[in-house]
Amino acid sequence: MGELILCGRPIAANPYYEEELSVNIYSLEELSYYIFHNVYLLNADFMSVDLCRWIGRELSMKELSEEMLVLLRDNVPLHIFVGKVLNASGYLSATEIRDTVEIIAAFENKSDAERKKIRADRLLEKKRVLEAIYEYEDLLSSDENAGGRLVGDIWHNLGTAYGRLFLFDESYACFKMAYQKNHRRQSLRSLLFACRLKGDEEKLEETIHFFQVPPEEVKIVLAEVEHASESKEILRFSDEIDRLRASYSEQSAYRGTLNNILERWKSDYKALCRVKT
Repeated sequence: MGELILCGRPIAANPYYEEELSVNIYSLEELSYYIFHNVYLLNADFMSVDLCRWIGRELSMKELSEEMLVLLRDNVPLHIFVGKVLNASGYLSATEIRDTVEIIAAFENKSDAERKKIRADRLLEKKRVLEAIYEYEDLLSSDENAGGRLVGDIWHNLGTAYGRLFLFDESYACFKMAYQKNHRRQSLRSLLFACRLKGDEEKLEETIHFFQVPPEEVKIVLAEVEHASESKEILRFSDEIDRLRASYSEQSAYRGTLNNILERWKSDYKALCRVKT
């Protein structure tokens, strides 16, 4: 789970497999940790007979298992079901439990489209970029999204996801649709960023003219791109490459080091494109 968790209750011989993040869970404490750190990814599927029976069978917590099965049969809201698990665990503080339950309750009160968007946004935050793209596209293809700022915001975040994969043509198309729907300044700026980053000066000028972008806005975007290209991280990397070049007497050794760097980049990119099953 990424950190040491002190468990005060039995550890399961057979773990519960949580499909959402493809993880095995061995204790009630680990289950609480999972809920707390993935609260926006939870949905009604989390409430399952299998989970209830696993708690009774593998953790020897038969009373809790029966109580959860009753909640399931009564079709209680997700936040009540989750609250039962968190309170039984004792892993989280009372404040953490309250905050988690309140987040889930607020999430449940949103429209289906809003819930799906929050879920996709969370996937993007967790760098599960391709999965987020699938979620956004599925959301946009549904009949319920006929217009409005929410749709524009979905297009905007879809453009952000494509941008993180360096697919700037797709990103540009999304930001253009976003601005036409939500008329947000950030979507307009992102549209110009996409033009600039894909190096299409003609498209940039065309976009500025089409949307009648004020000169001061254009200056801000160009200045931010220029600033990013001269950031401390980029300059430090450039200096490091120069140092490596100077320190190697053989070109083959230098190329080998560069290849290792490229392989790490490729690995990072593949991770962004990975879909967990």
